[in-house]
Amino acid sequence: MKLKITIAGERVQEVGYRLHLLSLAKGLVGFEAENVDQDKLVVYVEGDDIALTRFREAVEKSRPPLAKVSSIAFEPFDGFVLSISEYRQQLSLEQLVKIAQTGLEVRGDIKEMKGDIKEMKGDIKEMKGDTEEIKQDTKDIKADMAEVKGGLKRISETQDEMLSEVRGMRMDLRTILMKDLNGLKPM
Repeated sequence: MKLKITIAGERVQEVGYRLHLLSLAKGLVGFEAENVDQDKLVVYVEGDDIALTRFREAVEKSRPPLAKVSSIAFEPFDGFVLSISEYRQQLSLEQLVKIAQTGLEVRGDIKEMKGDIKEMKGDIKEMKGDTEEIKQDTKDIKADMAEVKGGLKRISETQDEMLSEVRGMRMDLRTILMKDLNGLKPM
């Protein structure tokens, strides 16, 4: 007996569904599975009534963790179905091709990341130089501030002396003016 199973849903591909189903195919003599469209997986199985009934029950109850299934349909099938060993070989080859493609993509990503890291190292080196400049500028500013503080301190120290001197000059001026004013006679 042969059976066609159509599994449809938002996530039935690229979630390990075919491998999962193959692991449930105990007692079957034929098995084939293929992704169809974007949201379907079609499975063809061959075996005796007992093996097909067990497989059908397992398919209805068990799903890969990431799968999102909306429907599972079972119908009789009378076409050719690969033997399980032939399908395993085909699936193994398919998985190896995916692994090789992923490896090439990863290698390309690693090359790109190496370039990014080299660029970041250059940026860090430049920032270290900028940091050294900032440190020197900060030292210069601190020295300038110390000089300004010293100048302000000298001004503060001489301020009282200058004020006394100005007061003395004002008194001298007042005395001179008073003398001149007293020396004038009214007409």
